[in-house]
Amino acid sequence: MLVINVFSFLCDNICMPEMFIETLIFYSRSIIPWLVFGSVAAYIVERRFSADAVYKYFGVMTVRKLFFLQALGMVSPLSIMSQLPVAGSLVRLGAHPGLLLSFFVAERAYDFQSFPIIAGLFGIKIAFLNAIAIFLSLSVAAFATRNLPLKIKPSASIDGGSFWMRQGKIFGVVMTGIFIGAALRTFIPAEEFRSFSSNYVGGIVISLVVGIILYFGTILGNYPIAKAFADLGMSSAGIFAFLTVSPVLNLVVAFLFASIVPIRYVVRQFGIYAIVALILTIFISTAL
Repeated sequence: MLVINVFSFLCDNICMPEMFIETLIFYSRSIIPWLVFGSVAAYIVERRFSADAVYKYFGVMTVRKLFFLQALGMVSPLSIMSQLPVAGSLVRLGAHPGLLLSFFVAERAYDFQSFPIIAGLFGIKIAFLNAIAIFLSLSVAAFATRNLPLKIKPSASIDGGSFWMRQGKIFGVVMTGIFIGAALRTFIPAEEFRSFSSNYVGGIVISLVVGIILYFGTILGNYPIAKAFADLGMSSAGIFAFLTVSPVLNLVVAFLFASIVPIRYVVRQFGIYAIVALILTIFISTAL
């Protein structure tokens, strides 16, 4: 791929540590092709978007539809970076606020490209367990908050700006995550990091703290960070917590959602998700 070849050329001609170059290329090859594939899929989906589709999937609150939308949000190629600003317009087209909010949380927690990327970086077993844990956490949080008197704040028109400009921003934040992940892998002393994060509790605590602070726009930016932590010796429990809890338990993500709904509803839904995801992390990580 042209982008990866450009990175390889730059890395070969700029004086940088060999480990950083190798890590950067490996992370890029594992993530960028799927990012491009997801962008093409998102373009096709957005072209087929209509008011009828909004009402069909989001119009009436039912328990079956609630669970279905968690799965749909997880496999959606769209990004909350482009969808959150037009949430008010979607409600005016007939979307139920509660269904819409839970769908957006699912879009944030997991992505169309997540499974193949995680499988490539950590293996099929981790990818499968991560997807199951996220789906269960999303479903419990959505079900527990389904009857809240939620209102979506007014927003911009549904156009939302140039599609490819938005995809360019997403590409930028993903590349930021790749660069930071490669830098962490290269410059953090492995022995010191391992002494703090290789044990069960330490790994979980560090992953949660980093997950709350760092933000890369799309969830794909988190994966090279998780891989860097794994390469540095973080415990499997810490890695799984970063992949499962941190996609939603993030300060920037919380404030993004607070731009469309009152913060108390965001705290409640995110809090329930985080608790369930952490419990599942503790349970599942014993089998890893």
